[in-house]
Amino acid sequence: MSRYKDFTNLAADIAWETNRDGNITYISGNERFGYKNSQIVGLKATKLLHKSTPASSKHYFTLKTPQTDLELVLKHASGDPVTLQVSTIPFFDKQGNWEGTRAIGKDVTLDRYRDIELAAAQNREKVMSFITQSIREAEVSRKGLDPVLKAITLSLAIDGCQIIRLKTNSLREVMSTFGAMPVPISKKIDVSINNRLIFDHRNLRCIAQVTKYQREANGLLVFWGNGASSNWNDDDLFLFEQCADLIGIELEHIANRELLEVLSTTDQLTGLLNRGTFEKYLTEKIFAQVTTQALTGVLVFIDFDNFKLINDSQGHKAGDKALVKLANFLINLARPGDFVARFGGDEFAMWLNNLEKPAARALFKPLLFNTNFFKEFSVDRRKPVGISAGFVSLDRSYDKTASDLIERADILMYRRKRDKKRRQASR
Repeated sequence: MSRYKDFTNLAADIAWETNRDGNITYISGNERFGYKNSQIVGLKATKLLHKSTPASSKHYFTLKTPQTDLELVLKHASGDPVTLQVSTIPFFDKQGNWEGTRAIGKDVTLDRYRDIELAAAQNREKVMSFITQSIREAEVSRKGLDPVLKAITLSLAIDGCQIIRLKTNSLREVMSTFGAMPVPISKKIDVSINNRLIFDHRNLRCIAQVTKYQREANGLLVFWGNGASSNWNDDDLFLFEQCADLIGIELEHIANRELLEVLSTTDQLTGLLNRGTFEKYLTEKIFAQVTTQALTGVLVFIDFDNFKLINDSQGHKAGDKALVKLANFLINLARPGDFVARFGGDEFAMWLNNLEKPAARALFKPLLFNTNFFKEFSVDRRKPVGISAGFVSLDRSYDKTASDLIERADILMYRRKRDKKRRQASR
């Protein structure tokens, strides 16, 4: 018997024997699973099973046929699981009656932890690969964020998520949302958080993960879940952080694209539309519209009088100031549907939508007849700084394209300018 015990101790991490009642009658070693052997011998073996063990494992202690490579999860005294790979063999009395079961086992707990970690790592890699691919295929725009959020929500098995862009330390802008948001979660979030904020709001578990680009915070990626969707572990938090890193880069790409669009469509000094964009807007919004109702509107073409004198006498900085002053007046004048452009140099254009010429002239009266508007820039009383403007109503019999309308307004404006010079010269 002593020789048998020596062999089993050498061949396995643990050996035990149970009787017909499933009680432990022998266990190798002096201490197992945080218990002394005296605490284990005589104990019903099933009491050592961990709660994660399948119910079928209870029969492993009383098997009446030889079995190999079974897996048992036992409970350590600390409550932690201990996974054993065991082989069993029954033993019988001289009359052939089954007496109990003997088993040897190998502790494979660390192996199983490694398996779990490997599976989790593979799952993380698979999830992030899918999300990364979704971002690569998405359009670099606000609209392009919608399929990205859908991919994140489905991959992470959450109820929904939202991207918030931080414009300044205090201002934020919701860029995209996927999933039903029963409460305005974003209003509950302090934008000054450094990395992550986990909080409960009503029946939701919420996480706000800071998005960054080159270590600078540029937004928040907010996740929420209810019930099973909110049972997040360390793996989930890792994936949330990885997603936030990708979104931070994407927000930077969108911001750069928007900046390029602004630079390519607007005048850098005044912030007004440039000539190309103005003509495009006229074409798309006015001439390309198919409607049963005749569109009406007035195009105003504006040019400074004696603008060169400002630059020559006061410098280009003063000239820029005059251009910006006129631009601001036009911006404040614009209504929904109107658009304004700096055409180049000291020329401006403004489309007044659904307006007749008398009403358009009335809008410009404070500019056209106010001699003090540009008084600060005038240095010669004989040649005061002012503006000349040409007002033309949209007329489909003449205006087949945006260029036709612009040309008519331009011609009329220069006619007004020549008339004004003649009047000034005759004084």
